[in-house]
Amino acid sequence: MALRNGIFRPEMVGLRRRMVGLSQAELQAATGISQGLISKIEQGLKEPNEEHLNKFAAALNCLPSFFSQAEREYGPPISAHPMYRKKASVGQKVLDKVIAELSVRLGHARVLLQSVDMEPELPLPEYDSDEFAGRIEEVASMVRRAWYMPHGPVRSLVEYVERAGILVIFTEMESARIDGASYRVAGMPPVIFLNKNMPADRMRFSMAHELGHIVMHRIPSPDMEQQADEFAAAFLMPKEDIAPELSGFSLAKAAQLKPYWKVSMGALIVRAKTIGKIDQGTYSWLWRQMAINGYRTKEPAVLDFAPEKATLAAALIANLTDNMGYGPQDLEQALHLTYSELAAMYDLRPAMGLRRVK
Repeated sequence: MALRNGIFRPEMVGLRRRMVGLSQAELQAATGISQGLISKIEQGLKEPNEEHLNKFAAALNCLPSFFSQAEREYGPPISAHPMYRKKASVGQKVLDKVIAELSVRLGHARVLLQSVDMEPELPLPEYDSDEFAGRIEEVASMVRRAWYMPHGPVRSLVEYVERAGILVIFTEMESARIDGASYRVAGMPPVIFLNKNMPADRMRFSMAHELGHIVMHRIPSPDMEQQADEFAAAFLMPKEDIAPELSGFSLAKAAQLKPYWKVSMGALIVRAKTIGKIDQGTYSWLWRQMAINGYRTKEPAVLDFAPEKATLAAALIANLTDNMGYGPQDLEQALHLTYSELAAMYDLRPAMGLRRVK
């Protein structure tokens, strides 16, 4: 079916339906269109008419052009292991909702990137995880060297990641218990999605974990999650730098080191064990103490530090609004969602000059 802005894409109806968390039966209730017809439309077996599309757009709170956009639908990232691990306790509908939003955001990123020429300041190395199996610490060290990073803690991880041309986007993934996900799509820079509700220490570790996937994993592998964790620990806490500080390690020392290294107490305990500063008995005892004090659920608030803020995604939006004169309706037409939803997704504010003109 030809639409005003292109050719109807049946998969986009199901994508948007999952993104807003509706089943086909619930969409039937909202539109009066039978579930059987909805199913056939989503499968490409039946052509919708204009009335159907307008009803879908109204019920799913998007522009009718959403169903004819040129972007494709993306499935789960290769680093989706937390999604599958939590599947039994979370539920498929919640996971589908998150994956659908990531897909839509990837499409938005591609649109936003079309109007800029990105020139990364730093190289983005790639290493074969099979070749470096058992030597992940070496990979982390080589990336730090490639980025001319000084010894010691990483003061602003997101700054380095963005300078290497990686797009970092914060989104809502708490309901699915997902910390992060990453995509490498042809024709686009790598994209890291992070759960915006995480504590800052966990957010940094998740960002480093996803960086590990981008650097080492082009295809899924059985050991990829463990390797990404090893990379994150070594990247944020290089052995030669942190080892002297882990001597005489205790829970009190973990609390002391957390604000300086900007990692969790739990990550410091694991790191101390990994590099041989504590034995298995001490390691187990420390985790029991963490549990007794409630720190496995929430580490002491007095040790919290401010989360890092990504700037590249906001700069891409600002390029449209500030440099190219896009108003709210222009953004709606470019990204196929209502301005109110876009404002919530990308933290757009009236101060940016994006107030809707009625």
